[in-house]
Amino acid sequence: MRNYGLANMKVQSAWQAGATGAGVTVAVVDSGIANTLPELDGRISSASTDVVVGRNTPYVASSSHGTRVSGVIASNFNGFGTIGVAYNSTILSIRTDISDCTDKNTEVCFSSSDLVRALDYAVANGVKIINMSLGGDGRLGSAFEAALLRAVNSGAVIVASSGNDGNANPGWPARYAIDPRFAGSVIAVGSHGATDVMSSFSNRAGDTAAGYISAPGEDVITGCEGTSCWRVNGTSFSAPHVSGALALLMQAFPNLTARAALNILLTTARDAGDPGTDIVYGRGLLDMAGAFRPVGTTSTPMADGSSIVSMSEPGSFVGAAFGDAFGRQTALNTVLYDAYDRMFAVQLGGAYPTAPSRSYQAAPFEQNTTATTTLALPGGGRLNLIAAQPSARPGPIAPRHDLYDAPWMGEEPRQEAMLDVATGRMNFSVWQGKGGATSPFNGAAGDGFAALAQSDHAVRGSMRFGAVTVSGESGGGDRRMPLRRVEQDASTYSRAAIGWRGAEGGLSFSVGALDERLGPLGAFLPGGSDFALPSRTSFYALGGDWTLRPGLRLIGEAGMGSTRIEGRFLSMDQAAISSNWRLGLLTGCSMICDRISFTLAQPLRIERGTFSALLADVPVEYFDPLTYSRRSFSATPSGRQIDFILGGERRLWDGSSMTLQAVASREPRHVADAPPEFALIGAWRRQF
Repeated sequence: MRNYGLANMKVQSAWQAGATGAGVTVAVVDSGIANTLPELDGRISSASTDVVVGRNTPYVASSSHGTRVSGVIASNFNGFGTIGVAYNSTILSIRTDISDCTDKNTEVCFSSSDLVRALDYAVANGVKIINMSLGGDGRLGSAFEAALLRAVNSGAVIVASSGNDGNANPGWPARYAIDPRFAGSVIAVGSHGATDVMSSFSNRAGDTAAGYISAPGEDVITGCEGTSCWRVNGTSFSAPHVSGALALLMQAFPNLTARAALNILLTTARDAGDPGTDIVYGRGLLDMAGAFRPVGTTSTPMADGSSIVSMSEPGSFVGAAFGDAFGRQTALNTVLYDAYDRMFAVQLGGAYPTAPSRSYQAAPFEQNTTATTTLALPGGGRLNLIAAQPSARPGPIAPRHDLYDAPWMGEEPRQEAMLDVATGRMNFSVWQGKGGATSPFNGAAGDGFAALAQSDHAVRGSMRFGAVTVSGESGGGDRRMPLRRVEQDASTYSRAAIGWRGAEGGLSFSVGALDERLGPLGAFLPGGSDFALPSRTSFYALGGDWTLRPGLRLIGEAGMGSTRIEGRFLSMDQAAISSNWRLGLLTGCSMICDRISFTLAQPLRIERGTFSALLADVPVEYFDPLTYSRRSFSATPSGRQIDFILGGERRLWDGSSMTLQAVASREPRHVADAPPEFALIGAWRRQF
């Protein structure tokens, strides 16, 4: 029968990792065990015993309390009945019950002297997990506490049910979880049902909250025999869920101590009730998915004996030019260690997610709108003071502050200003912007690379020689990681260009360099981290436009870049080659628009390049010594994005204008099997 408790505690995460409890023994201090049930066939240790003086009857009827508790831990995965949490673990049954219960409502009774012998027997047999689904209202005496201390000092942990009286605090021995002598080695276990609500009968966490966890304890299926099973309630059946969870952890991570495994369960418990540790649920609900994930700071060993901190920051991504190159490779499989020194297999490619960039490029006719004040200078020169309105032109990657901005961080208004000085054949301009303002110099050939700098300041100078203009510019930008106020010095670029402009059109050629401290080609990786990929790109671009006939203009641009990357553990054997291009037609429109354009474009894409890393191999066995091998994978994505853009512009009676673009993208984000994407973009602009 299906036991909801297994799904509730998310035990599948452990099973999928190969954990079954094999090789781990759990001592069940209870009323004995039935050795005839198929459910427990092969699961019972031959050292199981009866510690009550003069009795020596370790094996009992299948209806016993101890049998049902043991079934929750270790029932076989055999297609019959139900399944135990750690279905390949071994039960060391230590029968401790007595027959003269004074409370008629109590199913099983125990004496502290027998519990002392039970603890000592478990320790003598090297058991590290001791389940005690029992309890009472008072301390169990100095002899018991001395035995408990001996068990704790041996490295064992005690899993104790909190009790079924609905009290504000657990009973004993669960309440020893707050005793400084035993803290961290005793856990109190309460009960909840299928809806994660604390059971009405369960004793709450109360003053034992720091050492208390809740596990399924209502309608638990166990003790199956023939065609029937027991459906039971009580914290007696919550505790073995936790004991089984400990067995899974200790098999999967054999370097763990039982105390460390117990701390992992407390640390990774699902929060319930009031936020954080509270007096009802304590640390929360048992959660094996969390327990089987790395906890705390993680690190990956390097061949030189050092290690890298394996962590990613929200909002991190690699440049869109890489497409799915990182996501589809398997070369970066290696190991990492968490704060408990547990070893996990990990795919480091996951630290480099694809950029959340828009897949279209700007239509050829889009321009910034500005308001200009001009002052005459001596000698025929002029000084222009320019205040620019936000450009409607889409950038090649996401705006600088779009990722995970939070209301409490405030909004940065989009502003920009430019000083432009012209005298004779010379022109000099200084621009600064903030709030995601776009540099007015990005319209030149090579913009596909220079725009990646996402500049917030730039300087440009030019000189005319008749129809030829020679120019040079440089700029840079700061960027901030999501949810952070402080910006980082992210990128700088420089570019030189020569252009010719005639009556029928123009031609330009540019060459430049782009330095990116946060990663290549628009990447956004934490600066200074072990996963940072600082890069330098040299780029070249050719662009031009030509009037084919009156009212019909051809516009084209192509760029190529060469990027060198040297990361902490990931580098490139040779420079990566990238390209982008666009080709467009612009013509008049005599009907519902003034101008219409059609553009065919390929966003920036890696054409050639190979990443390389020297990483630890995943060992066959947990304690095998680490070996290292060099891994390589292609930086080229599987597909090639091509954008088809149809745009129109209409000037309105008040001097403003409206633009509309329809965009269709084939193989978006350079992913070969990605379905086509479509977008409709509208904008209204007015010059002030």
